[in-house]
Amino acid sequence: ERIVEALGRERVTLPPWVRARVMARVRAAPDPLWRRAWIWATAPRLSPLAGALAAVAVIATVWLWPSTRPSAPSASGPAIAVPIRFVFLAPGAQQVAITGDWVHWDPKGIPLQSAREGGLWAAEIAVPPGLHHYIFIVDGKDWRPDPNVASQVDDGFGQRNSVLLVPAQKVS
Repeated sequence: ERIVEALGRERVTLPPWVRARVMARVRAAPDPLWRRAWIWATAPRLSPLAGALAAVAVIATVWLWPSTRPSAPSASGPAIAVPIRFVFLAPGAQQVAITGDWVHWDPKGIPLQSAREGGLWAAEIAVPPGLHHYIFIVDGKDWRPDPNVASQVDDGFGQRNSVLLVPAQKVS
């Protein structure tokens, strides 16, 4: 009201039926779900430039994602998994497992066997060729990197993952 007075304009008073009509429209039943979904799906929200950038980002993500990228055929035969011996020292642990990208970070992991002496745990696991990240799981909840390897990387969640390079071995 002070702004209207400062501008020197008269106060406009609408007839009572205007308010009644507006409130009736506000209280009216909403459109059916299919209509609201159609309006949402067909309403333009992005500029053409933003849409093109989003499409490029989606295509780049799909192309660069390791599990979806087509692998190049090998002239000398298919690569086979290589047996790798993993050893981990965890005195007092009830169970130790290993998980990594080659098992899609299964939270149960692949169990290691206890040597029953000094807390040494070990397993020989067939790992496909390539660069892999992995971690040991102690007693189902404590995720620890391999202290026996020099190569470790940040996992993006404030922890470290161990890195393993498995060379390709061809079938003869």
